[in-house]
Amino acid sequence: MNGFCDLVRNDATLLAVQRLTPIADGLGISLATLALAWVLRRGEVASAITGASRPERVHANAQASGVQLTDDVLRQIDEALGVKLTTRRPGATARRSRPLVGSQRLLETF
Repeated sequence: MNGFCDLVRNDATLLAVQRLTPIADGLGISLATLALAWVLRRGEVASAITGASRPERVHANAQASGVQLTDDVLRQIDEALGVKLTTRRPGATARRSRPLVGSQRLLETF
């Protein structure tokens, strides 16, 4: 397999999708919209570059900018991804205790 397929076709990625799907469903949005909304809320991300081959995907991507992710939802996402945050002060940028790998890197590509 090529590098991208190895990244997305593994047990860790499938487990992350299984854990994130109920979070997205609970918010009434797609998993892709949840991923993009999450990326847009990251303090270390200046912008998100997305691609869309159809007009409805452009609208779905734009919808992500209006999705409000509460601290509880962000905690659920972090737990689903296995991310241990070292700080959660109000207004502070969350720091990771380990670098992005596997499914976390994948989510930031949505």
